[in-house]
Amino acid sequence: MNTAESQPANKKKKVKKQPWQIVIKDRFLTNEKPDNPYIVALLYFFVFFMSFLLVFVCFFQLCEVHKESMMDTLNNGDHVLLLKEVSSYKRGDIVVITKDVKVNNVTTKTNIIKRVIGIPGDTLRFVLDKEKNDGTVILYIKKANESEFNLYYEPYIKEPMKKGTAGFPSDFAFDKDIVVVEEHVFVMGDNRAVSEDSRGKDGLYPISSIYGKSIMTVKNGSALEFLLKFLYRDNNSLY
Repeated sequence: MNTAESQPANKKKKVKKQPWQIVIKDRFLTNEKPDNPYIVALLYFFVFFMSFLLVFVCFFQLCEVHKESMMDTLNNGDHVLLLKEVSSYKRGDIVVITKDVKVNNVTTKTNIIKRVIGIPGDTLRFVLDKEKNDGTVILYIKKANESEFNLYYEPYIKEPMKKGTAGFPSDFAFDKDIVVVEEHVFVMGDNRAVSEDSRGKDGLYPISSIYGKSIMTVKNGSALEFLLKFLYRDNNSLY
């Protein structure tokens, strides 16, 4: 008997499977063991890597710092990695706020980077140091759950606050209580002499205007900066 004739007529030629079929059909639907496990490992890595990039781009943002309002914590040219969609903030957080500015009668939006000093329920009081009598300003804060004012220690500021600097407008009311109302924050730059912040005409900033919170400082010229700049080609500028 002819061997070829003895074979079933309906036997089909085995079709080579595509890599996506190995992963999606064999592994997830029929749970069959793939012929080439290296392909599966490679595709799993690719899926994981693309998912990681998607999450990273959606929830994080790289921003470049300009000017000197946050020195010496952040210098001109440094980058910060922001976590977006944050629901609450605490004292000491470095945040990016989107605000309206008017240039030549045209209103545009800009991003500023500052440090959260007062949160809802806090009461702030800026007091002139009468002992030094040189314009030094001391900050006291009464927190929401406290009954007395306490000196607010700030090891990160570039130099002590002084009356008459750009940070304090000429009509600033010293020794007057500033109450941080609900859904707002009081912010200042670490370089108090040049920072324009909540001490000025803008006052308290609504929490809704906060774009994100800094979770990492990326030094200018570092390898990490190069990698993140490649990932975020269009990064925001901060002032």
